Amino acid sequence: MQSYEKLLAQYDDEIVIEETNLKKGLSGLYLGEIILIEKRLNSVNKLETLYEEIAHHLITYGDIRDQTKMLNRKFELKARRLGSELAVSLDGLIDAFHHGVKNLYEISQYFDVSEKCILNALNHYKMKYGLDVYYKGYVIKFEPLQVFEHYNWE
Repeated sequence: MQSYEKLLAQYDDEIVIEETNLKKGLSGLYLGEIILIEKRLNSVNKLETLYEEIAHHLITYGDIRDQTKMLNRKFELKARRLGSELAVSLDGLIDAFHHGVKNLYEISQYFDVSEKCILNALNHYKMKYGLDVYYKGYVIKFEPLQVFEHYNWE
């Protein structure tokens, strides 16, 4: 099963997710308990869009389509950041390290997302944590991307 189908199945009991033709320029839309995904997108773009719309489901309330309002822009930014974390988690980076993933292309293939999505997630993590983070016994460096097991030599 592909990542898109796995993500659909994961949220199947929680929210209705439909593929449909959306207005030009829209790839996805969160409407309360329904997520609409543009069906003409390729599988990578569908997955990336679904991550962001699920993030809206998890943290957004109300209609935030009017992006001239600062609060709506904040919700949009928070959803994009959470969507990045859902798509490329720190646990996932550690798993990729254990599977021998070595470069940006391989990472994008491992997560089934675009290289741009990987770079956005890494930039988000750099803004959130700095150049590296200690996480579950690993040091993850974001520039350049490296994962190390951390040993306590006491």
